[in-house]
Amino acid sequence: MLAADTNVWTRAFLNDEPAQARKARAALAEARSAGGVFVPLLVLAELSWVLRSRWDRGKVLDTIEGLLQTRSVTVESAPVAWKALEASRKGAAGFADHLIAEISFGSGAGEVITFDTAFGRVPGVRRLK
Repeated sequence: MLAADTNVWTRAFLNDEPAQARKARAALAEARSAGGVFVPLLVLAELSWVLRSRWDRGKVLDTIEGLLQTRSVTVESAPVAWKALEASRKGAAGFADHLIAEISFGSGAGEVITFDTAFGRVPGVRRLK
């Protein structure tokens, strides 16, 4: 199994550097057919931030969902990622925020604090004023 850095996924999805995008897509396709691709949660969070700077929220969430459903792609703690995805589809906070909350609560945190207004509306998250 191979793991790919955020910049590889970013190039593959955004095609903003065509030569690198071709290399990224080829490497990911080869890895998927030769043992699979591992996606750490940190890469999902970073990817959501980068894609959000170029795409609307719905397209970003659809892309993350696509990764979670792609054969030969293994997402770290996939149930946590699915929960974050579902929560971000329902609320105003972003995917990365919900991922932070799900990881934190799953690791025993009783509360998450933030300065972010939208994230502060998530149950169990308190906005510092």
